[in-house]
Amino acid sequence: MDRAGATVMQPTSATSRQGGFTLLELIVGLTVGAILLTAIYATFVGVSQTQRRVETVLDRTATWRFVTETLRLDLARLKGTSAFRGSGEEFEAEFFQGVEEVPVLVRYALDDAQLTRTAGESVWVIDFPQGYQQPAFSYGQNGKTEDATDSLPEVVELRIATPRGALSRAFALEFDPQVEEPEGSG
Repeated sequence: MDRAGATVMQPTSATSRQGGFTLLELIVGLTVGAILLTAIYATFVGVSQTQRRVETVLDRTATWRFVTETLRLDLARLKGTSAFRGSGEEFEAEFFQGVEEVPVLVRYALDDAQLTRTAGESVWVIDFPQGYQQPAFSYGQNGKTEDATDSLPEVVELRIATPRGALSRAFALEFDPQVEEPEGSG
């Protein structure tokens, strides 16, 4: 009995018999990979949300700082003889600019979400961050605070309601408004 056409299988070892992954190994690998990808995605989303919150806080802080610094610099250019008229929504004052101290009429006007500063031909519109509302000016004179004045105050205060409570900044003017400059002084 000659078997000419038959092939004989060679005995194999246990290591050469397994050429790939078993179904159980694939499932375990995919499960571990899915858990890792879910954790990475959750971390990425958390970092993105934190970054947005930080940017919002920085934007609010930068806007508030810009508004208060601009007001402070403008109010520092007032003199005891400056014309001034103010209400809760706006104020107009005569500031002095440059070495020759040229008088310039500057007007600050508040709207629900904006502060407009007009100085001659220059107009700035500053948008308050979302959530800032009910901005108002008040004026201090002789220890009393008023919502309107027709004379130069000792203090100008800007109040704004924020999502976490009222935010207020008072600007004390750096001169004695009661003292008139002597004639001929320059």
